[in-house]
Amino acid sequence: MTLTHTAPEPVSHATAPASGQQAGTTGSPRVRMVMAVVLALLLLGSAVAAGVLLDKRADVESALDARRDVVRVAERFTVQVNNYDSGSVDDYKASVGAMLSTKFRDEFDQAMEDIVKSVQQAKMDSKGSVLAAGVATVDQDSARVLVAADAGVKTVFDDRQRHFRWEVSLVRVDGEWLVDDFTPVG
Repeated sequence: MTLTHTAPEPVSHATAPASGQQAGTTGSPRVRMVMAVVLALLLLGSAVAAGVLLDKRADVESALDARRDVVRVAERFTVQVNNYDSGSVDDYKASVGAMLSTKFRDEFDQAMEDIVKSVQQAKMDSKGSVLAAGVATVDQDSARVLVAADAGVKTVFDDRQRHFRWEVSLVRVDGEWLVDDFTPVG
């Protein structure tokens, strides 16, 4: 009798794919479903966040535009009100008056009645420039801008430098920013 020894067959620890699964895929259908739902929620959240950020961006750009506009108007007013000469008082009143609200234009015209005689008698000539300006407050229909300006004034009597620090109040009328008042600040 001869004994033959046969080697045992190798044992494989790999399992065959479950029914409905293909070889090479990972995870169960439940895990894939959860991952799909999480991915969908992430995409939805990203879309909502992008929409909110775009909306906020428009608001920020609008606010920056309003700030630029009110500073520009306040600076133009400050230069215009400080640039005059005794020979062109009527042009001066018209150019400044066009930048004023109705209420403030009436006050300006009354004040000009007293000032015009002094300007003409002294043969005043003034050249002003803005040193700095910044927004104190701004909303949809009103704003306050702080302006620092200098003006060189020449008269038949003397020459002098004037320094102004004003708070210029503005109102929005029919989409246009108009000066509604200005007051000296310390």
